Amino acid sequence: MTVICEECGKVYHLDPDKLERYRGQNIRVRCGECGHITLLSRLMETTELPEETYAEPSYATAEESPPQQDFEEFQEEPTAAEEPTAEEPTDAGTAGVSAGATSSGGWIGLRGKMFFLFLVIPVALMAASGYFSYLQINKLTTSITDRSTELVAEAGREQLLQKAKDVALQCEIYLRSHPDLRPEDFSYDPDFAQIAVQGIGETGYTCVIEEEKPDRDSIIWAHPNPNLIGIPDIDTLRKALGPFFEDFYKILENSWGRNVSTGHYMWKDADGKLREKFMAIAPIEIEGAPLSVLSTAYMDEFTQKTEGLRKDAEKMTTDTRNINIGILGGAIIIIGLCIIIYGYSLTRKIRYLTEAADRISVGDLEAEIEIRSKDEIGSLADAISRMQDSLRFSIERLRRRR
Repeated sequence: MTVICEECGKVYHLDPDKLERYRGQNIRVRCGECGHITLLSRLMETTELPEETYAEPSYATAEESPPQQDFEEFQEEPTAAEEPTAEEPTDAGTAGVSAGATSSGGWIGLRGKMFFLFLVIPVALMAASGYFSYLQINKLTTSITDRSTELVAEAGREQLLQKAKDVALQCEIYLRSHPDLRPEDFSYDPDFAQIAVQGIGETGYTCVIEEEKPDRDSIIWAHPNPNLIGIPDIDTLRKALGPFFEDFYKILENSWGRNVSTGHYMWKDADGKLREKFMAIAPIEIEGAPLSVLSTAYMDEFTQKTEGLRKDAEKMTTDTRNINIGILGGAIIIIGLCIIIYGYSLTRKIRYLTEAADRISVGDLEAEIEIRSKDEIGSLADAISRMQDSLRFSIERLRRRR
């Protein structure tokens, strides 16, 4: 138990074991330095002594005076943690600070709070904002490229349909001007063959087919491959397309009766690779054999240009994401260094002022406060210095009055 003399500020450490016999009583004790009497009012009634007690002066009369003892009777030897540096162990100016003066005040200090408030939260918000922006940009680029691909594919489909209608009209005009030309002779007429078979893009083409009849399948009468001319193509196509034949045949079947028909189907190349194709069929409006013009081409021939756009958009999105990550990493390093440097300086000054205030609280009124900051910490240091001067002057006035 620690008691400070109100008159001279001398610090005494009282042994609770010596005070045990005065439990429940008022005790008056006299300072061995200045003779000032201090009253400990029934402090021993509590089961647990406070760590530090500032005794109030008592001017009780002789009739009501409680037991009186000298401080020296209760003075305990300072422990290693409390050992002063001066020769006189109980001098207030050299008693040092209490154990609470160096405590951190909790499991998380000021620098930890600064890290959380000025680094963790802003970085988390920046990361969330950057991630959301990345998702939005990625969604936007994907939407734009998908929409562009669809528009290009739609333009390709319209081009194939228009090509089929144009070739059908040209064949109609030629056949009307050559009424004796039979389907079996189409491939032998170079002018008609040039009209009926036209290229579309890199691999697309047009051809002339005759509708299926009850007694036979549909027949190709004009085709880039002369080996397919004049033979029913259904069995050949069924073997070539396998499970994808139904899609092709449905498009072909919808064109019967001189109808316009369009649709997608999968085609297996010679190397076994499956690629999507689009087919448009337009009728040739002439009397006689039910003839139609078929135009077909791979869809990737139309959409391959947008694939380059897609790759460029994906690369730009990835570069934007990497730049954001770099900026975020740089911000973490800069903010972290600022917090470490400034937080260390700030907490060092606060610990210094805390120790100074603790020293003043145990009577060390000569403690020097050497902080010359121009901010709020400097204002706090000035306020503690003024408080120290006021306490020193008050004690001197009390001494003079005695």
